[in-house]
Amino acid sequence: MKSKSWKQTSLYWMILLLISFVSFTACDDEDDPVTKRTFHVTIQNVSTATTLQVGALPDRTAPLAPGVWAVVEEGTIFDLNQESSVAIERLAEEGATTLMTAELVLDEDIAESGEFSSPGGPDNGPIIAAGESVTFSFDADPGDKLQIMTMFGNSNDWFYAFGNGGLDLFSGNNAISGDQTSKIVLYDAGTELDEMPGLGVTQKPDHPTSIDIGPADPVDMITVAMSRHTTFIIPANNSVIKVTVTHEE
Repeated sequence: MKSKSWKQTSLYWMILLLISFVSFTACDDEDDPVTKRTFHVTIQNVSTATTLQVGALPDRTAPLAPGVWAVVEEGTIFDLNQESSVAIERLAEEGATTLMTAELVLDEDIAESGEFSSPGGPDNGPIIAAGESVTFSFDADPGDKLQIMTMFGNSNDWFYAFGNGGLDLFSGNNAISGDQTSKIVLYDAGTELDEMPGLGVTQKPDHPTSIDIGPADPVDMITVAMSRHTTFIIPANNSVIKVTVTHEE
């Protein structure tokens, strides 16, 4: 029986080393830290008594209606320049979340969703008044986006949400953290004719128990409120709402 040559022996050991390396790497991958993170989101109403000030009218704060949030894996909850669904219409005109919540639950591209509202407030109701804040939590993976929707209370059909289909919760595998208000956009749902913020006669504060009383908007699609209504006095987003995101390690 011939003995193995030096080259054959070397090749044999190289193959063994390669197999060992691949096996070790596979095991090591299993031990890598999980990239999923638990996030905490706080939404604050930072408006003041003069945020919507026009003349000498009292209490010109800008209340936020109860809203919804969703962890979006793919796609978007709504699209710019598209017609609003009935669920979006009810949220944007009345601050009603029931239909929108149901729509999110049925969406296969939504990993998790929920509602947020005032923890009590001056009227012990769901409206997020000036100085109030709400916090909610969820788990997310790299590639997920966060979307929120909350009505700008002193409007006909405007709502705050993140632009570009939602807020990227990760940069690569690194979870984001900090003030994300700069990524918030004020949208016009395009379902009801618009009046000056806080000075209308068919805005929600003018008909707290009625639904859908304003005339239809001739521009029947979702647009950016500040781009469309250049003659209105609209407060800067960061003078009404603040959104902060943190995560657990």
